[in-house]
Amino acid sequence: MARRFRFRLETLLKVRELREREVKRKVASKCAEIARLDRTNEQAADEILLQQRKLLESQQRGRLDPETVRSARAWITVLRSSIVHRQAQKARWAEELELLQAEYRQARKQTRMIQKLRERRYREHVKRLDKRDLADADELAQQLHVFAHEADRPAPRVDSRASVRATLGLTPAARPE
Repeated sequence: MARRFRFRLETLLKVRELREREVKRKVASKCAEIARLDRTNEQAADEILLQQRKLLESQQRGRLDPETVRSARAWITVLRSSIVHRQAQKARWAEELELLQAEYRQARKQTRMIQKLRERRYREHVKRLDKRDLADADELAQQLHVFAHEADRPAPRVDSRASVRATLGLTPAARPE
């Protein structure tokens, strides 16, 4: 009877896959934070343009209130400083993202290494089963030949491995899950 394939490092593979998914989630989260920061900067830049347009329009109309001009310019200064602050934050987060991406590549490499080992061991398992099936088929053919020779009649012809397997009641090797 064919033994089922069992990979002894399956638990390690699952742990490494879990670690890889965790790091991948962290990378995606950091990318989302950076994108959110970019959108906030774009909104601030749009607000600056809007305030400048308002100042220009009121100047062109001739109704220029010094208090309005001062408060608008103060608001624009606040927006610009917030953009500078967020750009510095983005630079720090970009460095963190690079580290996380390197960590992800390492986790992916370790996971892939165990997956390749599992695939190689599975191929070896299938080869052993095929070799054993072939030996069983050869033994059956010899027994049929001897049996036919003893009875002075021609041995029945074996057409293929599939018919030998069917005669022996063997099924193809089970695939790994």
